[in-house]
Amino acid sequence: MNVYSAEEVERINKLKETNDKLEEFFNCKRAEWKNQIEPLFEVLKVEITTQTSKNIMETQSLCLTYRQMITEQISTFLDRRSKQDVKLKRIKQDKFIWYATSFGIKTNMGEKSLLIEAHVAEEQRNVELIENYIEYLRQTNKNLESLQFTIKNIIDLFNYLGR
Repeated sequence: MNVYSAEEVERINKLKETNDKLEEFFNCKRAEWKNQIEPLFEVLKVEITTQTSKNIMETQSLCLTYRQMITEQISTFLDRRSKQDVKLKRIKQDKFIWYATSFGIKTNMGEKSLLIEAHVAEEQRNVELIENYIEYLRQTNKNLESLQFTIKNIIDLFNYLGR
């Protein structure tokens, strides 16, 4: 017995293709963020002098700018995840009703859950891809916050030492 209609198989394949593109998109975005942020941490590796203090101040302002950009991206992708969650719940509901009323074999709740999970696997993957990227952005934001705190301490040390 085939539980997937031709339309369902086509829908799942399209969503798989979309998810693969989304995964590639997120990998590119991660690489972009890494390339933008990694140089900021280089300021901590150089000898701290009055000449390098300008770089320290620039780094501090870039951290603030990047944190704002990340916050905006987090908000955008939280909205997108919310829409995907609603879509996922509706598809689960539709599949439950179909398995409860139209499926040719009587199934219990556990079996229905397994069958439904198989149907919505790509939708679930979509939500998980978005959640993973949001978590990456949150961790990046925390790293930038820590860098800003470190820079603040360096500036305080400069002031204390009278440089």
